[in-house]
Amino acid sequence: QRMGRGKNKKNRDDSSSNTAKQQQKNQAKTKKKKDPTSLHQRLPQKPNDPSRSFYQWCLQERQGIVWVLGCAFLGSLFGFGIGSGLLTGEGNKAPNAWRVALGVRIRSSATYEVLTLNRAPWSPSNGGSFFQETQPLDSRCKPVVSLDAETLRSDPSHSTVYAVLREAVVREKGGYVHPDLGILSPAPCGAARGLGMVRNSYHRCQTKCLPGTADEKRRVKSKNTTTEMTFMQEEVLIKAPLGFQMTRTAALEILMPLISPEVQQRASLYELDDAALLTLLLAHERGVGKYSRWLPYIASLPLEPSCGYSKNLRPYLLDSINALREELDVDVSGWPGELLKATQYAERIANALSQDYGSFLQHPKGVSQLENLEWALCQVASRAIAGSQKHGSLRLIPLVDLINHDNNAAGFVELTGEEKIDTGDFVDSILEEDSGAFVVRSRRHGRRKALKVGQELLINYNVPHYSPLDWFVSVGFLPPERWGGWKKIDSALPKIRMDGPFGASNSASFFQTGPFPHRGAGRNGDL
Repeated sequence: QRMGRGKNKKNRDDSSSNTAKQQQKNQAKTKKKKDPTSLHQRLPQKPNDPSRSFYQWCLQERQGIVWVLGCAFLGSLFGFGIGSGLLTGEGNKAPNAWRVALGVRIRSSATYEVLTLNRAPWSPSNGGSFFQETQPLDSRCKPVVSLDAETLRSDPSHSTVYAVLREAVVREKGGYVHPDLGILSPAPCGAARGLGMVRNSYHRCQTKCLPGTADEKRRVKSKNTTTEMTFMQEEVLIKAPLGFQMTRTAALEILMPLISPEVQQRASLYELDDAALLTLLLAHERGVGKYSRWLPYIASLPLEPSCGYSKNLRPYLLDSINALREELDVDVSGWPGELLKATQYAERIANALSQDYGSFLQHPKGVSQLENLEWALCQVASRAIAGSQKHGSLRLIPLVDLINHDNNAAGFVELTGEEKIDTGDFVDSILEEDSGAFVVRSRRHGRRKALKVGQELLINYNVPHYSPLDWFVSVGFLPPERWGGWKKIDSALPKIRMDGPFGASNSASFFQTGPFPHRGAGRNGDL
């Protein structure tokens, strides 16, 4: 019995301990069910467990996320450095063709528009691909006009061609074009086209908000005026910076890497005058096409230059000579023969340039190198503008050469970079790049002339040494002030730049000493 009681007691103790352990297990299970966080922390998580939150997923995958974002950031910095030229040492130079093309594709993609908040990510793209280029025209503009490339190439006076050229000038550092200026075709002065006021929307706003003349700007700067006064029209209508001009420096920088050392030793580019270098540069950039930084300017040039020795314009020029003799009683004796001599003279120059350098330049498809150089030579002879020796004595200045001539208007003004309104100048040269920039104002008879809608902006070419024949040969027309009697007095000073491969025998110095003079300019342009 004692043994039986002892055995029963041991069984009771074992059962009670088992009951206590079972209760503890039940309590632990109940606690785990009430605390789901501890359950997730103790149990291994499956990769696609839907019970995880986004925050928990980011915590668990933070190492991979940091790697991905870091690589994307470093890749963006590297791509920006290569694309902008900062890592290759070309940041201050003109962008290469591939950079321009890449920038156009990036800015025209749907991804760029979404990142710059110009469109919503859920808006439909054109064609399905999110990286596909969008339409060049804004769909919000009504009506939508389809632009034909062939139409723009065949019409240099098209409003779109001018808009692109204006934008190119404005985007240059220090560049400015009055927003109301546009192409007038035909021009009020009688030319085929010209620059003038095509609207007055900016004028209405500017006269209420911003000073226009130098005196008004000086008063506003010294705080001696009230905000209720009405200002005059903006005095500076065009400011063409040096960076967008075709100059001798730009020509040497672009052409030197193209010409072989053998040709450089035999006919160095440094021995050419400014006009010959501009001819080579213009012909080459025309062949470069859409990758040229001067494409907007080249697109605005007339398809047939207006120089007097143009072969295609020969019949019209002979008719003009007859009209000058019969209707205006202008002494044109010997002019047809002089035009023939000028044509032969220009052909020799174009042939010499073609033989020495033509094979190293790019030319448009379907145009021979001789035809391309003859076209560029005629453009330079009729459109080049004289400037200071510091930045090039002869230059092609986009947009400015669209302005027609008037003897009573003001001349071109080239900035020195030291102009200050406080010291009596009409403009402030606040940028270092302002040196060499050309500024155009509307002035008549020495006084400023505000332009209304439809009125043309005119300029004085400032070439008092031009004879009537010089006018007709270089630009293809004769201004009214040269219709009467005129006598040219030969200079007592010796002629310059007779050396080099185009001096004396080869006759390339004709740009400075021959029958192809150029437009004048300078600080005395208003005199």
